[in-house]
Amino acid sequence: MNHIKHPFVRISGICAILAPLMLLAGDVLLVGGRRFEWTIALWTAFVLFVPALLGLTYIILNNGSKSALIGGACAFFGAMAGAGMQVLFRVYAVLDEAGAEQSIELLQNTFKLIATTQMIGLFFPVGLILLSISLYRSHLVRSFIPMLLATGAVLFPVGRISGLAVAVIGSDMVLIVAFGLIGWHIRGRAFLLFASREL
Repeated sequence: MNHIKHPFVRISGICAILAPLMLLAGDVLLVGGRRFEWTIALWTAFVLFVPALLGLTYIILNNGSKSALIGGACAFFGAMAGAGMQVLFRVYAVLDEAGAEQSIELLQNTFKLIATTQMIGLFFPVGLILLSISLYRSHLVRSFIPMLLATGAVLFPVGRISGLAVAVIGSDMVLIVAFGLIGWHIRGRAFLLFASREL
């Protein structure tokens, strides 16, 4: 269990708790029409997800699950893409405030721009699903936790692609619970929720 005490891993546990909370805060801002502020909150959320994902991948990998590397790499790449695409969305917000709807439409219809910003963001939920499978197989946590993580990962693109606010907020709430429990475990404080096997 010594690796849990490593400062970076403990910091990743804190980030695992904060990242989905920031994601929810951003999406609430979007529902309230604060599009520019939403992009800043989501950028912060994805930046926080990076150490959270690295810590989670490290914990699973340390337990002998090599497949966690694939899921961790996908989720990491997707989180970086998620942070990057917020710059594009911020441009949309500024153009919308300036009444430049034609410019927004032009950008939204540019396939190579969308493909290299928004579409690659799908690696984030795919990576989370793969990580949830590795986490489930590792028996490090109670089975309901990776199931929650997978559920949140599936709802993540469904809500955002379809534009359903209920699915978006629902995904955020599930991810808050899943990452919150994982983050608390990484920090070594909620052992009663987890299997008795020592890391």
